[in-house]
Amino acid sequence: MSGHISFACHYSPDHHDARARAVAHGFLPAAVFALLALAGNGLAGCAKGEVASAGGANGSARGGAGGQVTSGAGGTIQIIDTLPTITPSSIDAEVTRQMVGCDGGDGCTCPPLNVAVLGKPGKWGANPNGDPDTALQDWLNSSSAGTARVDNFTNRVTLTSDFLATYDVIILASLSDDSNVGPFWTFDPSEVAAFQDWVTNKGGGVITLTGYSGNGQEINAPNQLIAFSGISYNNDGIGAPYSWPVSGCAGSNPISDWVKTDPVIANLSNNVTWIGLANGRSINAPADGHVAATVPGPPIANVLVGKLAGNGRVLVYADEWITYTTQWNGVGNPETNDPACAGFLPQDVYQTAQFWYNMIKWSQPSGSCFKIVDEQQPVVIW
Repeated sequence: MSGHISFACHYSPDHHDARARAVAHGFLPAAVFALLALAGNGLAGCAKGEVASAGGANGSARGGAGGQVTSGAGGTIQIIDTLPTITPSSIDAEVTRQMVGCDGGDGCTCPPLNVAVLGKPGKWGANPNGDPDTALQDWLNSSSAGTARVDNFTNRVTLTSDFLATYDVIILASLSDDSNVGPFWTFDPSEVAAFQDWVTNKGGGVITLTGYSGNGQEINAPNQLIAFSGISYNNDGIGAPYSWPVSGCAGSNPISDWVKTDPVIANLSNNVTWIGLANGRSINAPADGHVAATVPGPPIANVLVGKLAGNGRVLVYADEWITYTTQWNGVGNPETNDPACAGFLPQDVYQTAQFWYNMIKWSQPSGSCFKIVDEQQPVVIW
C-alpha cells in the first residue's frame, strides 16, 4: 500500500549519532535510517544538519511499494522497499529525545514529556478485577508520536530529588501495597520536602487520583504529599447523578458540571462533555485554588481542583475510574453486546482520552510539543 512520511525539520548537532544508535539498537530499520539520512542531507527538502521527525496519520512512519516521502519544501523521494510500522514506543527515550522536533526554531529539539505513574492499579471498574488500568500508559506510549513517555512504578519508591528530576509530570495512583485494602503508604519529611520542591521550584506537575478503596486511609498519602498546596481530599464518598442508559451501560455516572468561566482552568474541560465517576471523594479547595468540575448535591462537591503552585502545578481529581480500560475503549465491558446500550457505551459518550490530554497538558504547560495522534479517539490539541 502506498504511504507517506512527512518530515518536520529542526536542527540538532547530534542527529547523526541519534540515528546511528536507533539502527544499532534495532529501533529503526536501515531503510528508515537511510531516509532520515537523505532528509538530513537536504535531499528531502531539509537543510543538512537537521533532524527529521517522521509521523503518519497514526503517529507512525509507514511506507510501501510506490510510496512517497514528502517534505516541507515539496520534494519527493520514491520508496521502492516496503517499510514496517515504526511506533514511538519502539524507540528508546534517548533517541526519541533527540528526534522529536519542536516549534522553537533553529537549534531546537523537543525532549519528550516524561511521565511517572506511582502506585498500585485499581481493582474495580465496570469489570471488577478484570478492568486493567493500563489504557493511559498504552495510550501515551503509542499515540503521542514520541512526544511523551510513561514509566509505571507499582512498588514504593523513595522520593528523592534525583528521582523526581527525571519527570515532568507525576500521577499519583493508589499509594498502597494493595489498592483495595492497603496498607497505605506514608512518606518521611525529607520525601515530602523533596516533592514540594520538585513542584514549586523545579516546575513539576502532579495529578492525584483517589477512590480506589472504601478505606478512608487511602487519602492520607496523597494529602501528605500535596499538603503544601492547601488542596486535600475528604474522607467521604461521592458520586455523580445516575443517568440512564449511560450509567447502566458504562458502569459509572457522568460528570457534566464543568467550570468554564475561570481562565486558569478552562482548558481542563476543553472538548469534554462527560467523563465517568463512581464512588469518589470530594476535594477541599483553598481560596487560591481553582475548581474545575463539581457534582450536584446537596451539598455541591468539588471533583476537580487545580492550583498554580510556585513554578509548578497541582491537579487533584476525585476518582480513579478514568484509568480503567472499559472507560476508554469499552474493552472488557460486560454490557458491550447489550442492544439497549448501542450508542451509550463509555467509548460512545465519554471523552476520557481528551480529558487525560487536558489534565497532562495543563499540569505541565512547558510541554509545548506534547500531542496525541489517535484515530480511534481523536483528541483536540491546544
